[in-house]
Amino acid sequence: MKQSSTAVAESLEDWLGDPAVERNSLSFAGALELDERDELPSAGIERVRAFGFNRYFVPERLGGDLRAAEDILMLTRVIARRDMNVAVSESTQVWMMLAWIGGDAEQQEKHAATILGTGVVPCLAYSEPEHGADLAANRFTATPDGGQYVLTGEKWPINRGRTSTHVVLLGTTGDETTPAKRQQSMFLVDRSQILSGEVTEVPRVPTYGLRGCDISGIAFDGARVDASARLGAEGEGLELALRGLLITRTFCTGLSLGTGDTMLRTVTGFLSERVLYDGPATEIPYVTESLANAYLSLLVAECESLVAMRGLHLYTEQFSIWANLAKVQVARLVDFNSKALARTLGARYFMRAAEHVGTFQKMLRDGAVVSVFDGSEPVCLDSLALQLPALAKAHGHTPDEDWRALYDLRAELPVFEPHRVSVFGRGRDATFAGLPALITRLAEVSPSAGCDADRLADLRGRAEELRHELDALLARVDEVRRWSAGLPARPSASAKSTPPRLIRVAEELSALHAKVAALGVWLFNRDHLDEFFADGEWLQAALARRQVHQYESGDLDPATAHRLFAQLNSQYATDEFFSIRRTRMASPGAREGRRGHASNAA
Repeated sequence: MKQSSTAVAESLEDWLGDPAVERNSLSFAGALELDERDELPSAGIERVRAFGFNRYFVPERLGGDLRAAEDILMLTRVIARRDMNVAVSESTQVWMMLAWIGGDAEQQEKHAATILGTGVVPCLAYSEPEHGADLAANRFTATPDGGQYVLTGEKWPINRGRTSTHVVLLGTTGDETTPAKRQQSMFLVDRSQILSGEVTEVPRVPTYGLRGCDISGIAFDGARVDASARLGAEGEGLELALRGLLITRTFCTGLSLGTGDTMLRTVTGFLSERVLYDGPATEIPYVTESLANAYLSLLVAECESLVAMRGLHLYTEQFSIWANLAKVQVARLVDFNSKALARTLGARYFMRAAEHVGTFQKMLRDGAVVSVFDGSEPVCLDSLALQLPALAKAHGHTPDEDWRALYDLRAELPVFEPHRVSVFGRGRDATFAGLPALITRLAEVSPSAGCDADRLADLRGRAEELRHELDALLARVDEVRRWSAGLPARPSASAKSTPPRLIRVAEELSALHAKVAALGVWLFNRDHLDEFFADGEWLQAALARRQVHQYESGDLDPATAHRLFAQLNSQYATDEFFSIRRTRMASPGAREGRRGHASNAA
C-alpha cells in the first residue's frame, strides 16, 4: 500500500535527523559554514541521494517511486527547511522529467535505468549570457550532421553547470526560413557520451544567496552527440521547455514552504526564550500578532501548494495558468513573511547570534531566489497576463463537477502523467471554476460549537465577495485591453508590450486564487482534521485580508491572534511542521539514521 505523502516526509526527516545536531550531514551549523565558504554541500547531497530522492522523479511504470506529485512537494519541503543549497542542487532531478514529457519509449527506459542505477546530476541549460529569459533569442546552435548534432555555444548562468553529468539544453536546429517558434530543439546530453569536440566549464558566479550552489555555466565547441540525444521532434524545443517549466514552477512551492517554516520556527524559538518587560517576548501583543500572521500565511501557502499538487494529477492540461499562479503567490506569502519576521527580530536580525547561528538570515537570502528562478515573478505574471483574455472568455462556462478529488486530501488520485501538461490551457483553471460549487457547499454547512452561526455567516459573505472580486477582475481584462488599444503608439524596439495594468490584474488574481484554494481545502477536510482547522477562524482571518500575502499591525482581532499563536506554539513544542495537518519532524537531538529509525543519540 502506498505511503501517504506525510509518511514519506516523516521517513526522510528520520533519515536526515535533527538539523540542530551539528554532526548530522544536513545541520543548520554545517550548512552555514559551507555557505560561507561558497562550498557545495556534498555530504548533504549524498545523504539525500542515499535516501533515494531521485527515485521520486521516475514514474512507477519505469521502476521508480513517482506516484504522487505531493510526495515531491513534501520531500522538497523537508530538505529546504534544512539547507536550500542542498535542496536546489538536487532539485535538478526534476529536469529528467522532460524525458517522460518528450522522449520516446526507448529514451524513457534508458534514462530511467540510468537514474535508478548509477544516478544522474542534471542541469538545465536554457539561459544564455545575453538573453536571460528571452529563450527565443538564444544563439546556441545544434547543427544536424548525418545521425549526429554538432553543439556550439555557451549556457550561463545555470545551476549545476560545472558539476552535472547530464545537460538538458535548447539548441537552434532551424535556419532563417524556419518560423521563430520552431527554430530550437531540446536535447538531453549525457556528458560521458559526447563523441568529439570540446566542452568547457564556465566559472561560478558569486551570488547573494545560495552561496553553496554551483551557479556556473557550460560551453560547447563543436561537440558531437548522437541524434538520440534529441527529445521530441526537431523544432519542438521551446514548447517542451515551457511544458517542463510549468511542472517545476509548481514544485518550487515546496522550497518556499521549507524556508518559510524554518524562518518562523527560528524567530519563534528565540523570542519564546527572550525575556523582556518581565515576560517572554512572545507575550508582547505586537510580537504575538506578528507571529500569528506569519503562521496564517504559511497555512494559506500550504493550501495553495497542496491543491496545485492535486491539480497536476486531475487537471494537468490547465497548468499554463495554474503553475504561474501557484509559484507567484506561495513565494509572495513567504517573502512577505520573511520581511515581517526580520522586523520582529529587530536588532537581532543584524546579528549572527549564537542562538540561531545566522540560520534566519541564510534562509531569508536563499528563499528569495524562488521568485527568481524557473521563471521570475515578472516572467510568470507576464505569462498570466497574456492568458487573461482566454481566462475571462472561459469564465462562467464550466460544467458541473465533483470537486472532492481536488480538495479532499484523503481522495485517491489518478496517476500523475507529466506528458499531459500543455502550454495551451485555453483559459481554464479548476480552482476558479469550482468557486460557485464551493459557495453552494458552504451554504449547506451547519453551525457547530467551534464554528457558530455568526462565523458561518461571515464566511459565506466573504465567499460571495470572492465571487464578485473574480467577476470584477476578469471584467477589467477587456477594459484594460480597450484602454491600452486607445493609447497613442510609442516607438519601441521591444517585442514585449504587455500593459502594466494587465500585470496588476494578474497579481490580484494570484492572491485571490490562494484564498479560493484555502476555502476549498477547509470545506472538504474539516470533518477529519483537528479542531483548530475545523473551527475555521484561521480561514476567516485569511479571507479578511485584502491581498492574502500582506498584513499590517492591528489587522487581527486580539483573540484570533492568540488562538493562531497557540496553535503555532503547539506545533513548535511538539516538533511538527507548521501545517494544517500533523506532520512530524525529526526528534530533538536525533542523529541521522535509517528510514523510520532515527537514533536519538546526540
